[in-house]
Amino acid sequence: MKVFSERLKSERKFKGLSQKEMAALLDIPYGAYKNYELLGTESGREPPLELIYKMAKILDISTDYLFGLED
Repeated sequence: MKVFSERLKSERKFKGLSQKEMAALLDIPYGAYKNYELLGTESGREPPLELIYKMAKILDISTDYLFGLED
């Protein structure tokens, strides 16, 4: 899941969004979003599928890209 967190962070930054802005767009607490970007580390958390879909929509990318299944 390290690919997921790296791509999530990279795409968020590419869109010019802060972690707090992304959390607000997803309607989740900032701390929860922050943990999704730490996925693959001890403190990371796995988001539910519904939220992954929302992340992809906001960032205008596919879920397959987020999971590292396509470039």
